[in-house]
Amino acid sequence: MLKPLVILLSTLFFTLSIATGGGTTGLVVAARLTEDPHVTVAVIEAGVYYAEEPLVNTPELFGQAIGNPAFDWNFFTVPQTGLNNATLLYPRGRMLGGSSGLNFMAWDRGSVKEYDAWEKLGATGWSWKTLLPYFKKTEAVSPQASWQLFPGSSKVSESTFNVYHGRSGPIQSSYNVIYTNITAPYVETVNGLGIPTNSDPYMGDGTGVYNCEMTIDRVKDLGKRSYAANTYYNSSNSTPNLTLFLGTQATRIKFSKDSQGQLRAASVNVVAVNSTGITGTIVAHKEVILAAGSIQTPQLLELSGIGNKAVLDSVGIKTLVDLPGVGENLQDHTLLAQDFEILGTFFTYDELRNNATYLAEQQAEYANDSTGIFASAQFALTFPPIKSIVSKEVLATMRSSAEKLLKSPGLSALTKAQYEFQADWLTHDDVAYLEYIMLPTGGRTPVSPTPNSVYITIWVGIMHPFSRGAVHINSSDPLKQPTIDPRYLNNDVDLQIALASTKFARKITESEPLASFVVGPHEPAGNMTTDADWFQFIKTNLGTIYHPMGTAAMLPREIGGVVDPKSLKVYGTSNLRVVDASVIPLILATHPVSTIYAIAERAADMIKGRV
Repeated sequence: MLKPLVILLSTLFFTLSIATGGGTTGLVVAARLTEDPHVTVAVIEAGVYYAEEPLVNTPELFGQAIGNPAFDWNFFTVPQTGLNNATLLYPRGRMLGGSSGLNFMAWDRGSVKEYDAWEKLGATGWSWKTLLPYFKKTEAVSPQASWQLFPGSSKVSESTFNVYHGRSGPIQSSYNVIYTNITAPYVETVNGLGIPTNSDPYMGDGTGVYNCEMTIDRVKDLGKRSYAANTYYNSSNSTPNLTLFLGTQATRIKFSKDSQGQLRAASVNVVAVNSTGITGTIVAHKEVILAAGSIQTPQLLELSGIGNKAVLDSVGIKTLVDLPGVGENLQDHTLLAQDFEILGTFFTYDELRNNATYLAEQQAEYANDSTGIFASAQFALTFPPIKSIVSKEVLATMRSSAEKLLKSPGLSALTKAQYEFQADWLTHDDVAYLEYIMLPTGGRTPVSPTPNSVYITIWVGIMHPFSRGAVHINSSDPLKQPTIDPRYLNNDVDLQIALASTKFARKITESEPLASFVVGPHEPAGNMTTDADWFQFIKTNLGTIYHPMGTAAMLPREIGGVVDPKSLKVYGTSNLRVVDASVIPLILATHPVSTIYAIAERAADMIKGRV
């Protein structure tokens, strides 16, 4: 066992900042702060750096690291009453780069109204307009070639593209180079159901069906995932003013009092979690930046004495700042898969399962040239407004249920304000309420694919759920998982949306031109007809797309905020900031990773005094 030690990293330096969490945001902030040679930064990360790991780097292997404790924290929810008391796996990246090395690589944005709602809720200075420069700063992407355009799409001019897209940022984003021949009829069918193709959803309207950028590098590190570790960290790891502690878990932030009587984060206690880690105390001479994510940021705050006094009292932790918003406001996207057998004349990724020769050829091509199907992960994304998929009568019922929810006794001021936006957006054309992901392969549902058969999988997710959950510690032991309770489907609105959206996935496959190529439903089976059957399927199979956010919201303290949106400093402290998805005050209809990078880039400028 390593002996405890105190590390004074900045005795000879001008300043020292500590980033607790070497994930997506922690590495962005560290890289940007260390651009100044007079600033020294220590990054604390429990995981390791997988520089050449296929389960991280190879695009076609996405998702296979989930549940593997070498890469994943392997959190679990408490039993979910809305899901027949199921306990769900709740993955979070346990590696340098965090969940940016674990996710499905989709790179998109929400709509203008969603970001502007943050500021209207009280997140002063956070809106579409203020984030757009940072969306661009983090990415490098080129326009789609003509052959990459989806049906119904038109080419965006180079000048317009450059207004909304970055061309020289660290994250290499790209469009796929392999498209299956089932994609066009799928998109045309979605168009025929009233959902148009969006030629460029990155311009502030994130609705429609579109070709999504993926964080796959086709320029520098050819054919590999582009994420925080192999971009932001690789660009800064040779700088002498950055120190990285791998295999080291932060367990508590220790405070002193400043001259104004506020708490000052003075140091971070750490413990080695493998042979490369350290146990002891790392001293901060300037500030501590908490970038541990939506689960572990509230956990570490509570372990350090910041949170709801009742929660802290229950585990014997002295309250330093009574901040009831810590760990509350948990929001997450749901996910539910259905798959459908299609005619064997179509090419899908099932070929890797059905054809051993093809599999060997593609493995060899990727090993030799970093090209081929293993360098690809092809989705067709659809983000429809809810009014696009339901009748006026069903929409009216949803609106009525939302209004009833707004009048529920005991709603917090924050939840009520959020619900007002969400109830209003039910009737909007330019805010998506759902996501449909078409993946051209089977094997993603609980029922195994039939050998030599060909499938498409359609996932559906609720983007603006009314469910609100929480994350709280249940022990003073920092190595014990916190209690995670997303409270999925705990209200009538979410149940109604789940039912309508799940049935719509089958409607897509029963509509032309796609219907002519579909053999039939595989999971669930074709005899699923009544709403009772559908509800049982939903409650048995619905899960998460792993997008938790909101548990340390950047909002006014009086309505449940945890950090000041003008500085990202935790209320009651002078030098403790939070920079991760936990600060997001209201969930977005998008895969959030590009937004999280943008938040981190803006936060870095904020710390530098540029914002």
